[in-house]
Order: sequence, then C-alpha cells, then structure tokens
Amino acid sequence: MIPLLDLKREYAAVRQEVEAMFASTLATMHLLKGENILLFEQEIADYLGVQHAVGVASGTDALITTVLGLGIGRGDEVIVHANAFAAALEAIHHAGATPVVVDVEPDAFGPDAASVRQALTPNTKAVIAVHMYGSPLDLAAVADICADHNLALVEDCSHAHGASRDGRKVGGLGVAGAFSCGVVKNLAAFGDAGFVATNDTSLHHRIRLLGTHGQERKNHHILYGFNSRLDELQAAVLRVKLKYLDARNQRRAEIARFYRDRFANIDLRVTHEKAGEVHVYHQFVVRTSQRDALASNLKAAGIETGIHYPVPLHRQPAFLRSYGESPAAPRAERLANEILSLPVFPDLSDSEVERVAHSVASFFQH
Repeated sequence: MIPLLDLKREYAAVRQEVEAMFASTLATMHLLKGENILLFEQEIADYLGVQHAVGVASGTDALITTVLGLGIGRGDEVIVHANAFAAALEAIHHAGATPVVVDVEPDAFGPDAASVRQALTPNTKAVIAVHMYGSPLDLAAVADICADHNLALVEDCSHAHGASRDGRKVGGLGVAGAFSCGVVKNLAAFGDAGFVATNDTSLHHRIRLLGTHGQERKNHHILYGFNSRLDELQAAVLRVKLKYLDARNQRRAEIARFYRDRFANIDLRVTHEKAGEVHVYHQFVVRTSQRDALASNLKAAGIETGIHYPVPLHRQPAFLRSYGESPAAPRAERLANEILSLPVFPDLSDSEVERVAHSVASFFQH
C-alpha cells in the first residue's frame, strides 16, 4: 500500500536529533516557558519575516486566540470561505460572533472577492482566508476590501508552512497568521501544537495573555483567557523539523511537477503554480467528475487517497443547527464533489511516485 501519509518515515530521519533534544529538555524539567519555546518563537518569526510569534496548543487555538485578540465577539460577523476546515467556524462561534460563509473564487481555493464584498454588513469585522492545500492565496483584492472597510484580514496558514507569494511568506500578509503544527502538517509536532504570527505588537500581547489565563504576571489576571500553551517538548520537535522544512517542501514540489507532467494529456484538473508563487503542496489535489471511481480504482491498486474536504462549511450539521440555511456556494459545492488528494509527502520514493502517476493515467486512458 502506498499511503497518503507515512509519519514513520520522517521520524526515522529526525529521530536521533529529536531524542537528543528530548534528553536535554527532560534533564532540566523546565517544560513550560522554557528555552525551546522561546527559541522556536524567535526562529519561526525570523523564518516567516514577521516581528512576533506566539506558541499555542493547537491550530484551532491559534484561530480562537486571534479572533478573541482582535476584540471580535457577540454581534460581530466574520467572513470565511466555504471549502475550509471546521476550525475556522469554531473560532468564530466560540468568540460569540456569527460566521458568514462565502463562495470560492473560480478555479481556485480561496475566498471570492466579489462574494466577500456582497456579504459585507455593518457588523462585519474580519475575513478569515485559508491557504488551502499549501497554495499561497492571491489576497490582493480581499485585502483591498478589508482596508476599505476597516476589517481584519486573518490568514489560516495551517496547510501552508513556508508558502510564499512575491517573496513574502504567508502568515505575514494580513494582521495575523494562524498555524497548526498538528501531526499531519508540513511542519508537524508529535502531537497538537500551533502558533500565531503577527507584526502587531498589541495583538501579540493579547494573544499571549489569552493563552495563559490572562495572567500578566504571576497571580495577576487582567482578562479571562484559558490554558493554551505550546509545551517545551513539542517546541523542541518543531525546532528540529524547521531546519528541514524548505528541503522537504521542495521535494513535495518536485513530486507535484512530476504528477503535472504525467497528467498533462488526460481529463484531470490539477493545480498550476502562477508566477511569484511558492506552493508547498500540503496536499496534491486533483479535480474530476469521476472522483469516486478514480479513488476506488486507486484503492484497488494499493494507493491511498483522501478528500479535503467533502462537506462545505455551510452544509455542516453544526452550522445548520446554529445558523440555519446559508446562501448557496455553488463553486465550493462543486469542488467538494470533485476533489481528490494524491500522495505527495516528501518521503515517497521515486518508484512510488511513478506508480501513483501510472495508476492515475491508466484510469483515464482505458
């Protein structure tokens, strides 16, 4: 079986370094607010080209602390595009605000600027734009809307560690970038982990307070927060893996180029990088009206695939129960019926990549 992802292969490559870091860390037993956390926050901020990074317990917490840190709450509205993961909805919901779901742009995976503009009301406070599958969104039009209407532009970068547009890495294109470092991500911890990147010093301070019970100094709580801290061991893992992130992303891109070349003459839509983009291929997503048949064929051939994500946000039961019917998002709904993720993780062998490509091409050529 060729898996969609095999975490054991990466672990074998970094095992010695990680275990050495663990031994050093456990010898000190300084497991919260220790050296690795402080160093990781500085190293990831430098890598992204932003002033600040705050480690938190998960990517979902990165979104929640960002939305709360922006002062968004009851009576406010936040726009998000329909093909994203449910964590964006959770952040808005738990802040007490109302999510407003819009369609995606034609032939792309980000929010459609015309749909964003149409969804604006006096209660709109922010737009959450998710860099889906590792593709750096072109946010120029949405950023202009946000600037014109004094809205916060929040990036969800959980699929896009290291992706960039015109030389600027994602996470520094809006007021804040929320990152998951969960186990399946391009930059992945050995459990749940995340961080927020920002150039806004005040927001950075509020997010840090929110993740530590609102505690400005010991036993002095200036606001109600919660417990969401990146722990020292996960920070150690991320410090080791950050050194290899660009090389591993380049391997993902190499596999993606091979797939594109092999699929050029079959009836399959694939992602093409535009000038100025650095796509990091968290997933290699293809589109076809024969999605289910292709997936079944590949499974029979011993190739695992995935669907990210099969149900648009405005069709999720939790959303319908809380907010009722939302206007249709036909492009996002079509995507949900056509998308399929092929193996693209960097530890695939050349022979495995060839086998995937051959199996996909053979399906369409018969």
